[in-house]
Amino acid sequence: MRKYSAGIVCCFILAISLCFSALAAISPQKMQDTAVERLMQTGQYKATARFIAGKLAGKSPGMSSDTRLYYFTQLSMAQLRCGNFDSAKQCALRSISLSSSSGDSALISNSWKVMAYAYNRSGQLDSALFFTGKLLNYAKRVGDDRQCRNALTSMGTILMQNKRPAEALTVYREAIQAGYRMKDSLYFATGLYNIGLAQLALKQYDSSLATLKNVVFLARQHTQQDVLLMAYGTLSDCYLEMGNKEERKKNLLLANSVAAGIGNYQFMAMGFSSLSREALMEKNYREALKFGLQADSLLKKQPYPVFQMRVDSLLYAAFKNLGKKSESFTRLEEFVKLKEKVTGESQDAMLNKLVVEYSVREKNLTIENQILEISSNKKQLQLLLLLLFLTCLLIAGLLNYIVKKRRFRETLYRKEKYLDRQIAEMMHYKQQYIHEKPSPDEALSARVDRQGTDEEKEKDQGLQNELYLRFLDILETQKLYLDPGLNLKTLTNLLGTNRQYLYQAISTNTEDNFKSLINRCRVNEAKRLIEEGVAGTQSFDTTAIYSAAGFNSAGSFFRAFKL
Repeated sequence: MRKYSAGIVCCFILAISLCFSALAAISPQKMQDTAVERLMQTGQYKATARFIAGKLAGKSPGMSSDTRLYYFTQLSMAQLRCGNFDSAKQCALRSISLSSSSGDSALISNSWKVMAYAYNRSGQLDSALFFTGKLLNYAKRVGDDRQCRNALTSMGTILMQNKRPAEALTVYREAIQAGYRMKDSLYFATGLYNIGLAQLALKQYDSSLATLKNVVFLARQHTQQDVLLMAYGTLSDCYLEMGNKEERKKNLLLANSVAAGIGNYQFMAMGFSSLSREALMEKNYREALKFGLQADSLLKKQPYPVFQMRVDSLLYAAFKNLGKKSESFTRLEEFVKLKEKVTGESQDAMLNKLVVEYSVREKNLTIENQILEISSNKKQLQLLLLLLFLTCLLIAGLLNYIVKKRRFRETLYRKEKYLDRQIAEMMHYKQQYIHEKPSPDEALSARVDRQGTDEEKEKDQGLQNELYLRFLDILETQKLYLDPGLNLKTLTNLLGTNRQYLYQAISTNTEDNFKSLINRCRVNEAKRLIEEGVAGTQSFDTTAIYSAAGFNSAGSFFRAFKL
C-alpha cells in the first residue's frame, strides 16, 4: 500500500486526540482536589501544572501517599495536554512508583492510564500497550464498561501506530460492543470510524467506504463535527487508494469546509496542501498555486513551522513552472530560513531535553537511594524488634515453667509431710494402745472359740488393729524394711502369727498391701537421706541411696518413689 497522504496523517492525529479525550472520561476517582478538577475541566492545563507543582513543592507533612499519587497522576495528564511529554513521563513514573504502596484501585488504574499515554507519546508503543492492557484487565475485573471501552479504543490506536491493523480491528470491534452495552449513541460514530480506519489499513476498501459513510451519517445526526471531519479526510484517502481522484478531491473539500466551521486551520492547510501536491503531479500548476496559497494563508493564522516548509516547497515548484522566477526565489529563501530556524530550535530543544532528563534522573536516583536506605534500616529495626520479642517470650516461658515446677514441688513436699505426720500420729496411738490392752497372743489363741457373735467380731477387729500396730512398730523400731530380702514369712515369725492374719490386719486398717507399706517406709527413708544430704550440702549417689533405703534395684526404687 502506498504511503498515507497528509490528510490521513492529520485524521490519525485527531483520532489519537479523541482517544485521549475518551479515556479522560474514565470512572471518577475517590480522591479529588476540586481546584485541580475545575482547572482540568476548563482546559487550563498550564495553570493546573503550576498549581500541582506548588502543592508538591510544599512538602506538607500531612500529605498521604495516596494524595501524592493523585497529584502526580493529574500533573502527568496536564503536562501531556501542554505537550511536555518528557515531564509527563517522569510524573507518570513517579505515580507508578507510588501506586505500589496504594490500596486505592481507582488511583492505581489512573496511574496506568497516564503511563500508557506517556509511553505512547514518546513512541514506546510496546510499553504503552502493556499498561493499556493492565487498565483493560482492571476495567473487566470491576465490570466498568465505560473504562473497558476507552481502554480498548486506546489499545486499538496503539496497535494501529504499531502497524498491526488486523489486531486493532478486532479490538475496535470489541470496543464498539462495549458501547452497545452502554447504549452510548454518541460513541457509535467514533467507534465505527476506528473500524473504518483499520479496514483501510488492511486494504479492505469496500468495507472501509461502507463503514465511513455510515460514520458520516451518524456524525451529522449527532452534530459531531470533529468525527465528521476525520470521516471525510479518511474517505478521501480511501478514494485515493482506489484511484478515484474526483471523489478524493470532493471529500477533501468537504473535510475542509467542516474544518473551517470548527476553526481547525491546520487541518484545512493540510487538506489544501494535499490538493496542491496532487495538482502538481498532474501538472496543473495554476490549481496547485491556488491551493498552495490557500494553505499558506491558513498557516499564517495558525502557524505550524514544519508544515509551512512543505507548503513553501509546493509554492516554489508551482511558481517556477509558471515562469514566476522572483516569487519562486522568494519561496525558496523562506524555505531555507525556516529550515535553518527549525533545525536550530530542534537542536536546542534536544539539548535542553537531555539536560532536564539528566537532572530529573539524578534527583530520582538520589531519592531512590534514600528510599532504599530507609527501607534497609526499617527492615533491620523490625528484625531487631522481632528478636527482642522472641527473647522476652522465651524468658517469660522459662520463668513460668520454673514457677510452676517449684509450686508443684512445694505442693508435693507438703503432701508428703502431711502423710509423715499422719504416720507419726498413728505410731503414737499404737504405743498407747499396746500399753492398755492385754497380750495379743493370748487373745488370738482364744479367737476360734469366740467366733459367731457381734461382740466377738468387734473383739476380732480390735485384735486385727492391734496386730497391725505391732507390725508397724516392728518395722519402725527394728527397721526391717532396710533389708532388701525382707519377706512376709520373716515378719510372721517375728509377730507370732500367720500369713492370713497379717493380710487381714493390713487390709482392715489400710488400703495398701504388704508390699506397698514396705515400699512407703523405704521411700520415707530415702527422703530422709536426701534431706540430710541437701541440708549438709553434700553430694550423694542415687545408687547409694536406693540400696541404703532397702531397695534391691534402681528400677524398683524409681517406681516406688514416683508412686
